[in-house]
Amino acid sequence: EEWTLLLWTTVAVLVPVLITLWCSFQRPKRKVQLKDLFRKSKHGWHYTDLFNKPTYCCVCSQPILQGAFCDCCGICADEQCIQRADRALSCKEIMTQSQTDGRFYHQWVRGNVPLASYCAECKQQCGTQPKLCDY
Repeated sequence: EEWTLLLWTTVAVLVPVLITLWCSFQRPKRKVQLKDLFRKSKHGWHYTDLFNKPTYCCVCSQPILQGAFCDCCGICADEQCIQRADRALSCKEIMTQSQTDGRFYHQWVRGNVPLASYCAECKQQCGTQPKLCDY
């Protein structure tokens, strides 16, 4: 009975350690693939292991903890959707040249708007729900 307890304790300790080691060896490969994509992209991609606020993927609309965001146009994507986001969503600057009357054009980027936000130009409320909503 003591041998069985010892065996199961050893398995309970070794399995998580082995899984962690395997994941740590896989991570550099994934980062190299993403760096290659980021270098060729027109987006200003930045990878993060943990978003500091509730964030949703602009491709699949699912909540994400780790993935990438474009610091230029504001789109976010989880690891599985980064390549699709890069191909399907073109990058654009958040601010553009003002019109002749001094107003700015709207630059529409879907979602990840902070709750209870207001448009700086038209003063309408946006970010009314904690999900991928508004532009």
